[in-house]
Order: sequence, then structure tokens, then C-alpha cells
Amino acid sequence: MTLKVLGILGSPHPFGGSGQLLRCALEAAQREGAETKLLSVYEGEIKSCQGCIQDEEPNCRFPCIFEDYGRELLIEINQADVLLIGTPVYWYAPSGLLKNLIDRMTCLENMVAYGEPSYMEGKVVGVITVGADAGLTLAGGYLLTVLNAMGAIIPPWAHAYSRQAKGAIFDDRAVMDAINVGLLAVGLAARLKAQQGRISYLDDRNLLEEIRHKILAQKEAFESRYGKTTLSKSGP
Repeated sequence: MTLKVLGILGSPHPFGGSGQLLRCALEAAQREGAETKLLSVYEGEIKSCQGCIQDEEPNCRFPCIFEDYGRELLIEINQADVLLIGTPVYWYAPSGLLKNLIDRMTCLENMVAYGEPSYMEGKVVGVITVGADAGLTLAGGYLLTVLNAMGAIIPPWAHAYSRQAKGAIFDDRAVMDAINVGLLAVGLAARLKAQQGRISYLDDRNLLEEIRHKILAQKEAFESRYGKTTLSKSGP
């Protein structure tokens, strides 16, 4: 069975630091035979959660009450075996639109109120953060804590981070860590399905350089076509 890996980018910059490292993780996952997809929270509207879980007759259930891009992302998340999230750090936390999506993911977890398991249960998750100082670990720790509270499983080495902003792709340790986020998330997901999978850290300079070269080539091709742009609802 081919594992489905979904990357969610919480940045308006497709090839900013978090986008670079998230792509490294997805490339590593793909090399393990997984099917990968990358989506950004900035590609469409994600309405804010309305807290209907607190209603007397709760309406909070998958795929959420709103028919927007957020719902499309929730459906993609539900179909994935592995969820990898990359975000810049905005004031010690994930980006605002990513936080909107996290709040909306309550509808996946709240299926327990309808006699079903949480729809996040059994999914393997990893996170990547790019920013400054304490915010790196605070934002990453927040994401892993929330996702685990929803039922997701955290593999070893599940958090990669860099302080080098748009130069994260040249941060050797961060790139190797991001590669391991992808490798080990897929490895654990494979083991959960009674397949073989890696669950120990890989330090491979040749692999690092191969993946870095590929991501830099993707970045160059993207910027050659679109310029150094940000994403929007109508963007590429």
C-alpha cells in the first residue's frame, strides 16, 4: 500500500525557509516510496472557526460547516496517512492562517462526539518551523502537542527548525533534520501498517546535497516563471 503524505505550508512564500525545508521533508518521503502532495494555506480562504462544538446541539463534525478552501484542506488531511506541516514563526506561534486551519481541524477530532474515532487518530505527523530563538521550539511544540491531542502519532525526530529564514536551505543541520522528518514519519506510518520502515535518524551528507540541489533547482524554476512572489487566493 502506497502511503499518502500531505505537506501543509503555513507561509505566503512558496520557497521561503519553511517552504524549502518542508520540500526537503517531502522529497525524502517520496524517496521512501510515498505519494506526496504540497498545499499552502494561502491558496484560498480559510474561515475562522466559529466554535460550534460548544453549541447545545453541536454541529462540529467533519468536514466542517464552511464550504471554503479550508474544507478542501480538511478533506486532504483526512485522506492522508502522514501530515507534515511547515510554518514561519509569527510571535512565538504558527502563522495566523495555519492557526485557522488547526482550529478547523477540531471537526476531525470531534467525530468522537458522534461515536466514531477521531479522524486524526493513527496519522503520523511532523513539523518544521523557521524563525528566531525561542519561537522555534514554542511553535513546533505547540503544533506537535495539539496534533497529538487530536489523536495523531509523533515519530522520533519529528521537529526540524532553522533560524536562517530564506537561507534555511543552506543550514546543513536543519536540512538533514527536515529530511529525517520526512523519512521517519513515513517509516513509522509504514510500521503501523505492518510494513518495514526506518525509525532511526539518518545522517547522510550525499543525500543532503542531492535533495538540497533538487529544491534549489525547483526554487530557481519557480522564480524564473513567477518572480519572487507570495501566494494569494489568485496566485500560482
